[in-house]
Amino acid sequence: MNKKPMIVSALLALTLLSGCSSYYRHSEVKDDDLVEVSHKAVERLLQNLKQPLPRGNLVVINSLVNVGDLGQTMPFGRIVSDQLSSAMHQNGYRVMGMELPTEIFNKNEVGILELPEKTKEALNNVHANALVIGTYAAGRKNVYVSLRVVEIATQNIISSTDYSIPMGPDAKAMALPPESKH
Repeated sequence: MNKKPMIVSALLALTLLSGCSSYYRHSEVKDDDLVEVSHKAVERLLQNLKQPLPRGNLVVINSLVNVGDLGQTMPFGRIVSDQLSSAMHQNGYRVMGMELPTEIFNKNEVGILELPEKTKEALNNVHANALVIGTYAAGRKNVYVSLRVVEIATQNIISSTDYSIPMGPDAKAMALPPESKH
């Protein structure tokens, strides 16, 4: 039996298979255009308003926080907040970023979430009409984002939207803590 054709066939098969595996290794997830996604999210928030929020009103945008640790915001949460601010401004709203506590709402004695008096007072002092808050969660393949517009006077959610973006290299670099990026 001639072993030469069998060896050549085996080498050819290994070469083809190794080419396939390198194809799958290098076909990583691509990032969406985060700016475009953030601006579309603001469009949806404005379309979904359950009561008027006239242009020219002051809207406070808070940094998005990690849903797994509400005391933590990563570059992802901060850049998305900045992009939301830009989109709100481009839609005719006055916008202010404000360093609010990452855990915006407290539970009162009957278990209802409400703005702490100190936060409400700070928002009223600048005559803000609405507050945009949000959370994100980094999954294995996507980053999931939830946004809410809260009317400050009533503390009611007047608009909301949810979306996800692929966990491409940029999203991974911004949404995950440094020790999780491997």
